Amino acid sequence: MKRIIPLTLIPVTLAAGVAGAAWAGSETTAEMTDAEEIQAVQASGMTLTQAVDTAQKETGGIAISAGWEDNDQGVWGYEVEIADASSAMQTWFVDPSSGAVTKVTEADDDDDHEQDEDGEDND
Repeated sequence: MKRIIPLTLIPVTLAAGVAGAAWAGSETTAEMTDAEEIQAVQASGMTLTQAVDTAQKETGGIAISAGWEDNDQGVWGYEVEIADASSAMQTWFVDPSSGAVTKVTEADDDDDHEQDEDGEDND
């Protein structure tokens, strides 16, 4: 099951300081403590809301979930899941330092999912 942050909870999540908390079982290039994540988000110059807006404008889709993530290349930013016009779900990475929006390849996205024998996600 994917970790989902409903867009209506973004201000509350940011205020609580847990926006995009790293999933404990994910394999990334570095793990951050909650305090480090909060400091990194605050220093990034981009809010979660701005990242969602940027991804939606760039892709033309609607954001379903978003969070602070490592792009597996040592760069931290916002990962935004977008539903496009054909109802396909795609994951995009928004780099807060440049505002660049790049598609997360299926191979990168698969690292965050474990499946049971029925093929269902078990995050």
